[in-house]
Amino acid sequence: MKNIIKIIVTLFVFANFSCENSEDLVVEANGFELRKDVSVTSPLVLTEATAANVYGKFEWDIANNGPATVSTYTLQVFDHNDVSLSNPVTYTGSGLVVSPTSRKATLTVAEFNKLINGLPNYKCSEMDIDIRIKSTLGGNAVNAFSQYSNPVNVKVTGYSLKLPVMAFVKSGNTPSTEPRVAASAPASNSDYVGYMYLDAGSYKFYQGDACQDFTTSTVYGLGSSAGTLISGASAPSISVTTAGHYIVKANLSNNTYTLTPFTTFGIFGTATRSGLGTGLQVPFNYDATTKTWILEMDLIKGRKFKFKSNLWTGTIVVPALPNPPYAPNTATTFVSVLGKTATPSVLVENSTAGQGDITVPGTDDGSRNRYRIELDVSKARNYTYKMTKI
Repeated sequence: MKNIIKIIVTLFVFANFSCENSEDLVVEANGFELRKDVSVTSPLVLTEATAANVYGKFEWDIANNGPATVSTYTLQVFDHNDVSLSNPVTYTGSGLVVSPTSRKATLTVAEFNKLINGLPNYKCSEMDIDIRIKSTLGGNAVNAFSQYSNPVNVKVTGYSLKLPVMAFVKSGNTPSTEPRVAASAPASNSDYVGYMYLDAGSYKFYQGDACQDFTTSTVYGLGSSAGTLISGASAPSISVTTAGHYIVKANLSNNTYTLTPFTTFGIFGTATRSGLGTGLQVPFNYDATTKTWILEMDLIKGRKFKFKSNLWTGTIVVPALPNPPYAPNTATTFVSVLGKTATPSVLVENSTAGQGDITVPGTDDGSRNRYRIELDVSKARNYTYKMTKI
């Protein structure tokens, strides 16, 4: 009986001690201060020419969570009007350095520009931006305790990271809804390209702004000769006489353009068949509603393929054999090849042998699996494909 009483007393004391310590460890947001040095100026215009320069340096105090605790820190930017702090963009570079004695962040122009470009309402004019430090206590995202520093407010104009685009607009239509060509990089102006279906009619190029907005567009029409461009709303239109699929290219460095027709997209490669004929194309069907090229076909496991576009001078005649059937390499003109990139399911023009090949899942044992393959080239420089095993 005495032992039982001793155990009860011991548990009571332990419970009291635990409660007292639990109360001592209750955390609360008591704030902490973020400071900028003189390198952070406002307003400021960011440019690609100064991308490698330091935009600004920041330092902040240890977050006061009540008891003595150790927080982790992230730097975040917000639109100043995002009062709920619901749309942050978090810095993930190497410029944030936290040690037991200091907490600092150094951002380059390129890094800060990327952060503001990631905001949902990014625009190509001056923006009102808040920079904050988020303190997080605890490793469980569900139960973690967070608080923010005071905001450092800056006025800044960034440079857009979107690709430059032009719309190829049929007379009477609206540029914002028409198919587009895109350049390869934000600073490029010489290699606009896009795949599109064109009706017969008269067309002009409309150049959007850096944020791909067409509210105020620069218009380009037919120059002094076929294949040349001249700017101005009154420039003559470019005539498309035959409806069909085209690769449209433009170069504003020398004011030229090309319209190259093609008949179909399809795939080729060792995944399509054994033996000879691996360079011959298995043509797809075009779905005008989804603007995708589609085919269900057998592919050899573990082998490779790419996508190809061709122009046939007559009707494509596909023989019944071999399996899968392919279009003979006669009466046809090669147009382009698309291969894979480092980003899954994303394609880029790549006609170099052995590069950009797509590998069929599985071990190369000669057996086949059937797939539904969908190719989408309707979005300029954002070509994608999808393989679904049947």
